[in-house]
Amino acid sequence: MNKTGKPEVLAPAGSLESVYAAVRCGADGVYAGGKLFSARANAVNFSDEELKAAVKYCHLHGVKIYRAMNTVIFDSEAEEFCKEVRLSAEAGVDGLIIQDIGGAYLAAAAVPSMPRHGSTQMTVHTPLGAKAAEKAGFCRIVPARELSLSEIRKICDTGVETEVFVHGAQCMCLSGQCYMSALIGSRSANRGQCAQACRLPFSSFGKEEYYALSLKDMSLVSHIGELTEAGCASFKIEGRMKRPEYVAAAVIAVRKAADGETDISEDTARLEAVFSRSGFTDGYLTGKTGKEMFGHRRKEDVVSADRVLPELAAMYKDERKSGGISFEFSAEAGKPSSLRFSSGDICGEICGMIPEAARNRSLSPDDVTKQLSKLGGTRYELTGIKCSIDEGITLPASELNRLRREAVSECDRLTVEKNTPRYDIRDFTPGKVISRNDKGEPAIRVMSSNVDTVRMAAEYAEMVIAPVNICKGLPDDIPQGKIAVSLPDIVTDEEGLLRELSELKAKGFTDLVCGNFTHMGVLNELGDVHIHGGTGLNVTNSYAVKRFAELGLCDITASFELKAAQFSALGKAVPTGFYAYGRLPLMITRNCPIRAQAGCKGCTGAITDRTGRKFPVECDSKKYARIRNCDILETSDRLSEFRGAAFALLDMGDMPPKQAEEVIKRYIRRDSPEGKFTRGLYYRGIV
Repeated sequence: MNKTGKPEVLAPAGSLESVYAAVRCGADGVYAGGKLFSARANAVNFSDEELKAAVKYCHLHGVKIYRAMNTVIFDSEAEEFCKEVRLSAEAGVDGLIIQDIGGAYLAAAAVPSMPRHGSTQMTVHTPLGAKAAEKAGFCRIVPARELSLSEIRKICDTGVETEVFVHGAQCMCLSGQCYMSALIGSRSANRGQCAQACRLPFSSFGKEEYYALSLKDMSLVSHIGELTEAGCASFKIEGRMKRPEYVAAAVIAVRKAADGETDISEDTARLEAVFSRSGFTDGYLTGKTGKEMFGHRRKEDVVSADRVLPELAAMYKDERKSGGISFEFSAEAGKPSSLRFSSGDICGEICGMIPEAARNRSLSPDDVTKQLSKLGGTRYELTGIKCSIDEGITLPASELNRLRREAVSECDRLTVEKNTPRYDIRDFTPGKVISRNDKGEPAIRVMSSNVDTVRMAAEYAEMVIAPVNICKGLPDDIPQGKIAVSLPDIVTDEEGLLRELSELKAKGFTDLVCGNFTHMGVLNELGDVHIHGGTGLNVTNSYAVKRFAELGLCDITASFELKAAQFSALGKAVPTGFYAYGRLPLMITRNCPIRAQAGCKGCTGAITDRTGRKFPVECDSKKYARIRNCDILETSDRLSEFRGAAFALLDMGDMPPKQAEEVIKRYIRRDSPEGKFTRGLYYRGIV
């Protein structure tokens, strides 16, 4: 919330000029990235000195500034991450936006008192997910962008401070936690290097020129009143890679809407002109998903900006008047003159020269007022001047100007000092996380959505992971102790899911897989179960393993964005395995690309890119879709290269039992795979 109790208008800034645009157009907060650990690595971003300048400028105007350190990190970067957290604290940023639970652990150790905000990439999308993130140390959460108004309202009702995206680009993938760019070109979205493969042509009908993964930009400006009523604490604008004129246009529109202005049609038209992809959409908020949500950048979208850029640049050219200042000037014969100033609860005094005897005419209040009123280039508006001047004395205009400049400068300094937080900064050095002694052969775990395959795999595997609906129908002769229940990637009914899981628990199913913080919140409510961490937790460092162990997970499946050598070097505080086989999940999306293009009756089961590669699309009860990689990951002959692995996870999807059994046996024998396959990212890595 801002100082008036209204939701904060939070603007993106990829450069200092964007900071000026945001503040001068009325933002209450700004978020920016440094040169490291920013999920918008291709933005200009801020050097250490530029970050300090941005903090000073924001705090001068009473505006908050948060630093986005929202990439996943590797063990080799832990010390550098802590250094950047300390630099942020020394600069005086108001909080950190973090995706990686290991990064949050390091930040808390280095600067315990610095607020930590849970990035949208944490995939929080339910009330229990928000409470789980709060329990993990986050004071504010940024829920997934794919939520309806009622879903947002339920999260706000928890009392956890909630920051909601209201304008900007939308990833097709849930919360932007996408692996497509990484698998196609080693450029990881989770590392801030997304190549935006989703903006290229994809179609459910072969190579047809269609943009099946490209969504229009979100714009919820017309719903700001409803979101305010729902209890949102902050309205977030996406766009750290966009130009300052875009920032100005977006802030102006959201600011007016947040202040209750009803006629903002001119502002939204200007916002659409400066940047859009075939217009805007509010489809997720209103529940009107489908074909109308899709769009791509056209030539007319690009050229439309030309007519509004000069107008927008003019809107933030001049300093914003964000405070009033009053003066009390005193000049007595034989004594130093003085100028007292006050601005809100800030006050001070500047000492001046001893006045000279007047030769022609005495210094008058009008003379003083004329010089002290020259505040044009500052942030201040003059609210009053009082003068006490002896007769027969004078001061040069240059001295009055100096007093004014120094008073303004000192008032600025005191304002920045007042608005800049002070932190307990610790000289923390990340230590090595002690690994368990897992030196034996990795056990086999199988994941399947085919009931017959689950039955078959139970004979071979240490554990078989199956979705809720499959587990509910499993015959009694399959030992529940071998089955782990996987939760839906997107939870649309927490209460209903809890009832189903409670029934399964009563039947003996006490092993469950957690793939995001919403899952963690649900499973915390269930109580007295064994929670296994899935790949959706995006574990890329030893500190994340350690922190999730502290939060109650009994084992972890590491991120498949790690190289094999990085996996081997992980400090494994709990048993840690790796994704060893299957079509890697590239995206979870709440808007099925096939349904949007062809309808469910015309489902082709896959989308095709411009090179002819087919990417399977799985439907989950029409509530969400999962897009898989075009090639199957194989590591059957490389298991020994994942040192310390407690288990190898084989993802069979809905593969029939006979074919799945052949795969399992190949992994048991360590035979080499045949045919076309991929090694994923285990040897080429990501940037």
